Amino acid sequence: MFVLREIAVALTFFVLVYGCLSLIVLASWRGLRRLRCSEKTLAEILFLARVLPMFASIIFTGVFVIPSFQLLEPRATPEGIGKLPVVFGVVAISLVAFAFHRVFRAQTGTTRIVARWLKSARLLGSDLYGVSRHDVPPLTIVGLRKPHVLISDLALRLLTENEMGIALRHERAHIHSRDNLKKLIFRFCAFPGMGRLETAWAEASELAADYAAVSNASDAVDLATALVKLSRLVPIKPAPVCTVGFITGSVSIRVARLLKWDEATRQPSRPPRWAAISMLLATVIGVALTYGPILVITHDLTELLVR
Repeated sequence: MFVLREIAVALTFFVLVYGCLSLIVLASWRGLRRLRCSEKTLAEILFLARVLPMFASIIFTGVFVIPSFQLLEPRATPEGIGKLPVVFGVVAISLVAFAFHRVFRAQTGTTRIVARWLKSARLLGSDLYGVSRHDVPPLTIVGLRKPHVLISDLALRLLTENEMGIALRHERAHIHSRDNLKKLIFRFCAFPGMGRLETAWAEASELAADYAAVSNASDAVDLATALVKLSRLVPIKPAPVCTVGFITGSVSIRVARLLKWDEATRQPSRPPRWAAISMLLATVIGVALTYGPILVITHDLTELLVR
């Protein structure tokens, strides 16, 4: 009975923390878009906001809820399991099962489509494959562990050497940011209403890749030209979930931003890395110093739940 109560309490806290944090993110994430920072930093912040509820809930449950129950809850007690923990336990199990189902479906679907594309592919470079199929997007990043770029024959014929070079620099910026993997992680963090946040992240990541690829005004014009040309080749069928296509987000906004490019926008300000490390260390130290009292408070809350 002790183990069953521990599982029920842990799942209950997981659901409550996950739900509360998700609602807070839904209510506040639009304010993040007004931050004065680079597009790369904004994309990173939006990604962290999107995945925070899931991973913070897992960490809180593993670091505080389970230890507090193990250390402070008596083994021999006549207490049973209340209805509330049972209900929330079922919800938690359903949520996790649904999250894994979304990940499995996204990954298997992507793998099946990409395998079909690769049947007609030929190696063009260390991470480049040319594809002759008509249903392949012009430029697409596929793969999680070792991402590579698929280039359609139409794109190869349509773009000049300079335009193709800058477009590939854009795609490799996505590879460096592991955006394919991030999209798969989104599938695991299931919660209603998060679609707009994910769209905002996708738009910011595209602008960040644009800025990473461009180093002068000529590059900006070449990338804008490539966007306009390839936007006419996007197939009707959408690309698989776990891929990143070159034509993503608002092409008109991206082209307008590129045509306004100047040296001042090359490296927008971003917070120094030491600031984030300092905040993390301060948080860890604060938790370590107050860990005992936090466990007591957490256990008091679990007592309310199991009754």
